[in-house]
Amino acid sequence: MIAELVIDGLPESPGVYFFKDGTDEIIYVGKAKNIRDRVRSYFRSDVKDAKTKMLVESIQLIDFILTSNEKEAFLLENNLIKQHSPKYNIVLKDGKSYLSLKLTIRDDYPGLFATRKIVDDGSIYFGPYPHGSEVRNILKLMQQLYPIRKCKESVFRKRKRTCMLFELEKCPGPCAMPVDAAEYAKTVDQVRDFLSGRDEKLLRTLESDIAKKIAAWDFETAQVIKERYLAIKAMTQKQHVHEHFGKNRDVWAFSERAKILSIVVLTVRGGVLLSRRLYKESFYAQDTGETLMTFLFQYYSARPIPDEIILSEELDDREILEKHLTEKKKGLVKILGPGHRGTRDMVRLAIENLHETETLPLDQAFKDALRLKNAPLRIEIYDISHISGKNPTGAMTVFKNFKPAKDQYRVFHIRGEETLDDIAMIIEVLTRRVNNTTLGPLPDLYIIDGGKGQLAAAHKVLRSHNIDADVISIAKGEGRKRMEDIIYIPARKNHLALPRASAVFKEIVKMRDEAHRFAVSSHRRWRNKENLKTRKE
Repeated sequence: MIAELVIDGLPESPGVYFFKDGTDEIIYVGKAKNIRDRVRSYFRSDVKDAKTKMLVESIQLIDFILTSNEKEAFLLENNLIKQHSPKYNIVLKDGKSYLSLKLTIRDDYPGLFATRKIVDDGSIYFGPYPHGSEVRNILKLMQQLYPIRKCKESVFRKRKRTCMLFELEKCPGPCAMPVDAAEYAKTVDQVRDFLSGRDEKLLRTLESDIAKKIAAWDFETAQVIKERYLAIKAMTQKQHVHEHFGKNRDVWAFSERAKILSIVVLTVRGGVLLSRRLYKESFYAQDTGETLMTFLFQYYSARPIPDEIILSEELDDREILEKHLTEKKKGLVKILGPGHRGTRDMVRLAIENLHETETLPLDQAFKDALRLKNAPLRIEIYDISHISGKNPTGAMTVFKNFKPAKDQYRVFHIRGEETLDDIAMIIEVLTRRVNNTTLGPLPDLYIIDGGKGQLAAAHKVLRSHNIDADVISIAKGEGRKRMEDIIYIPARKNHLALPRASAVFKEIVKMRDEAHRFAVSSHRRWRNKENLKTRKE
């Protein structure tokens, strides 16, 4: 066990720390803004996770390397993980390279090829594409629409006569025939626009070309361009359903259960969703965000970088990774969180792609998905109902073994003055509940209908009464017209990403809806009773 004195002696500076076992082998590498504070977090007495305990018990020596800033720490951490493959780090094992399309724009007569190797040689790369058949289909289409060379540079330089593609009018034969360089360059620009997803610009260019050829009485060439125009227009219309995705983007969603990270990435290229890829990784760091940033850093070290990266989580070090990827790509890269305007639909789609068939019993699935202390057997749901602060009513519904126990439902008429303060009402209702033992045993899980404010208030009530039970809340998202349900848990900056198709999410919504139904009906009965009393007076 590492002595407290050793931890106290660590620097409070940015850098990389690594843990070693008894054989002096590096078993974990991490980065930190403050090395001492980060390392201390592993040795806290309240660390209960078995895997973290296993890591801590293996540590015999702590070493570190200081860096001048966090960006250097990112780079160093990535290099050390690749070099040492530590036992307790995520090491991205999926080294498969997808096929991309390479347009050699630096050549006098650029060509278009399929390749798995990305080289910084001035060429433009499109992709990656998850299936070889997609690349073959695109190349076949390009061959039909755009006559540019398909042979690689090594073949092109040695060729003395044209190949069969020239005879089929699929290549102008720049290897052996005189070719108008300006016209060829124009064709290459159109290929570039097409593969970049700039369909509207390309179609306008082709319309202009058709008009010019007709004006010059070159009807044969005009017909060729028109056929190309119609083929591209038909293709873009088929893909119109994907246009809202916009640029080339990778969309990421993350979910954590029992120290297992489920990570999904949706690959969007030229406005079209091409693929979904799912990763599952064990992790040992105290900070999930740190693990996610390490994963993303490794992922983009060996893959093409898109224009935008969209994340389902707000991560603290996002700007550092964004700057690094921009420099690596030599072009602007934006990393956007779930709160950015225009990303909500894509984040939701990625979260839904995290869904897997649930094989666990529902109580265990609740425990894992919501990070509960215990599998819940008794659950109480609380909802507040009022109209502009009048006749405020708090409702408590009870589920035992995930079935409603209607004989134990209760109504709390708010005793204070009429108010619009839902948080104050939640505090009153929960306080009265925990102090009233006649209402049955306290639950394993409290579910509050509300957002972060209501959750924080409920958590505070439970702590003040020394109640060690779990509490979560469910609320509507910021765009209420969308009526999206969002789940919050304590001590977490972001809302919990649960697929709407998952059994846990559906069950929470069902229980919340039952609580809401009971609250509204109870409030209506009380309001009618009060109105009747007023009329009699």
